Amino acid sequence: MLYAAKCYWPGVTEDDVETAGVFLGREAEVPYLGALLFPGDALVLCLFEAEARAAVRDVSKRAGIPCERVMSTWWIGNERRVRCSD
Repeated sequence: MLYAAKCYWPGVTEDDVETAGVFLGREAEVPYLGALLFPGDALVLCLFEAEARAAVRDVSKRAGIPCERVMSTWWIGNERRVRCSD
């Protein structure tokens, strides 16, 4: 299943998310697909494929990500990486 870990992360930077992503990328049991960073809102949505929410919570905690909620998710759309600037 696809899950999004909702992380309220005051002061988060792109480097913080990338550093966590390096750790998460090594976790074969819980594949990490990437993240959406909302810097103005101190919010990160990390995307995972996992068998259970508990696995996402566990790996997020080990990566030092302040995961507040794990949500069941559907991906709809094209594959692309887009970065917006203010």
